[in-house]
Amino acid sequence: MKFSYLEYNNIIKHIQQYLDVVDFANVTSNSDNYCVVRHDVEFSPYRALEVAKLENNIGISSSFYFQITNNCYNSLSNENLAIIKQIEDLGHKIGAHINTSYIERVNKKELSDLVQDDVRTLTKYTGIDIDRYSFHRPTIEQLECYLEIEGLINAYDKKFFYFCKENIPEELPVTYLADSNHQWKWGYPIHLDFSKISKLQLNTHPFSWTNYGYGNINNYKSLVTEKNHELVNSINNEIKNFPKELLL
Repeated sequence: MKFSYLEYNNIIKHIQQYLDVVDFANVTSNSDNYCVVRHDVEFSPYRALEVAKLENNIGISSSFYFQITNNCYNSLSNENLAIIKQIEDLGHKIGAHINTSYIERVNKKELSDLVQDDVRTLTKYTGIDIDRYSFHRPTIEQLECYLEIEGLINAYDKKFFYFCKENIPEELPVTYLADSNHQWKWGYPIHLDFSKISKLQLNTHPFSWTNYGYGNINNYKSLVTEKNHELVNSINNEIKNFPKELLL
């Protein structure tokens, strides 16, 4: 089933036949034959934890990037902080997912300050030394600038990502695959010709993945149901006179 945990397991196993799954921090300019795995957490920290558990069971570690300005979850809530720490305890890395939507033009100083502010905030509240970041829906200008900040790993660094608006070579220096919008726009991992790929970044969004492998619409329906349960349970935990019939 597409976008099921079983399928994700099969994708990782397939990639491992050709490339070593390694951490971003272990890749240098001289590294070859590697895959880095990243997860941008958009809607559901709970589903991110499920992916983290799955990866732990199959013996790989990856990076999970959380926003601090997300409208659908609060990374700094007690419950989500506990989830983030559980993910780290499973051997994964935690990063900051940077929302730059209010920055109209690329100004490296402004962009750098935003990244460092988000990293400091996430570090403060999680107690985890955050050393990496990714951009949320980056613009062409943001990709082109290949931002470098000392001490921090940019998931869109040249070692992990290749960007070119035109004259794209047949064999890319680095291949990037993502399941954005519940589809594999740049190629389905199992269908790739790995004889032409030695460097790969796999980026998934955990809210898309479940035990059941829903299609796009049914996946969102299930996500809305989950978020509704989260809201109801949160309110119930805060007040004593919450109507019990709403807990059903």
